[in-house]
Amino acid sequence: MDKKQYNEPSLFTPENLLREARRQKNIKDCKVPEVCVLDPDGDLVEYLIRTGQAEINECWACYHTKLYSVRQNDFQFAVLGCGVGASFAVLIAEQLFASGCKMLISVTSAGIINPTKKNSKFVLIEEALRDEGTSYHYLPPSDKSAINPVLLDSLTSFYSKTNLSIETGISWTTDAPYRETQNAINEAQKLNAVCVEMEAAALYAFAKAKNKNVICFAHLTNTMAQTEGDFEKGEEMGSLDTLELIHQTMRAIAKSNGEYWDKIYSTKQSNQVGWTQQVPKTSLDFIHSFGLPKTANIIDVGGGDSKLVDYLLEEGFENITVLDISAKALEKAKNRLGDKGKRVNWIVSDITEFNPSTTFDLWHDRATFHFLTTGEQVTKYMETVRKSVNGYLTIGTFSKNGPEKCSGLDIKQYSEETLTAELVDGFDKLRCVTEDHVTPFETTQNFLFCSFKRHIN
Repeated sequence: MDKKQYNEPSLFTPENLLREARRQKNIKDCKVPEVCVLDPDGDLVEYLIRTGQAEINECWACYHTKLYSVRQNDFQFAVLGCGVGASFAVLIAEQLFASGCKMLISVTSAGIINPTKKNSKFVLIEEALRDEGTSYHYLPPSDKSAINPVLLDSLTSFYSKTNLSIETGISWTTDAPYRETQNAINEAQKLNAVCVEMEAAALYAFAKAKNKNVICFAHLTNTMAQTEGDFEKGEEMGSLDTLELIHQTMRAIAKSNGEYWDKIYSTKQSNQVGWTQQVPKTSLDFIHSFGLPKTANIIDVGGGDSKLVDYLLEEGFENITVLDISAKALEKAKNRLGDKGKRVNWIVSDITEFNPSTTFDLWHDRATFHFLTTGEQVTKYMETVRKSVNGYLTIGTFSKNGPEKCSGLDIKQYSEETLTAELVDGFDKLRCVTEDHVTPFETTQNFLFCSFKRHIN
């Protein structure tokens, strides 16, 4: 059919389908894990169930499939098997993201077309030839669809420091596996495809059209059964290798946050980022309301190159810590402060990995907490807060009327009620205010600021 309108919304949405499925199947309205895995072959799902490592996810309302939750040490994800083919994979992807998924990883068996440079087991698919139909419902016609380049850079940088048997490459996505003719294979070889699979082009087109995070891997297992003894995937049908790939990918995603922010602070000036404040008035108003002595132990979480530390030093506070995931951000702040910066304790850390050796009279956080989008991240943050705060806590997040993303990353919006609920154990709410922050680009971001006082039961 011609005359496709790619920006026109669909009347049939995954949200509405899932609403009806929940009603009919009496399934509660809850979210699936934020990292989900597509296992088109089904071997990984079979292995995890057989070894007692997977349990049915009660939040998944899809009519056609079962989703399994997996927790292994520090890793939590969901996996769904046997979603073979472009149209089925994208149908599942639409419903997963509508159900709370934030990152989708697909690992599928693939036939080898061109030899890889390193004879690797896995290929991180950077581009996929669009020889299927589903992608054309999401993006205008073109030869290929591709992974988000930010994801690609982060993953390749991380993988280069591991022992994973992996390299990047181009795949050929077909929706007719039994029409992989010699002529078609020859053409794919000319276009530098290293393998043939059935999902990646459509998943990447969906990801670009819907601004979702999708990563597609090919497990090189066969030569289209042209010789006997093909389709050998390794121990436990390749499940152990696949699990290691998933674990390393989740580590890469977590680690990339620091590199991501370092790149922003290295390439942009303060008037080129939305969070810049010349005077952090709301934060200072809250801090002044606590009546803290100048010897109070204060931490600014996610402080970056914020000028809050400048004002606190000017007011005579003596024990200030600034923590940020980006070393480049703290370097900017230190350079701005000069000798004054020597009076500050600077810490480079992901807040979910921060293990303070002291307690704080004041914990201040403007716009870090809302980047924690998984339940595990929020839990770790709150555990650290309860362990280390013996005085006051101030948190500023995007409100329910604020943006849904910041610097291209997903955030979690809060209302006064939802933020207070996170701190009901151990803290008494003092007050909450909303603030319209005007960015250097003259756009408005609505923030929620709340203050709390520690109580010990």
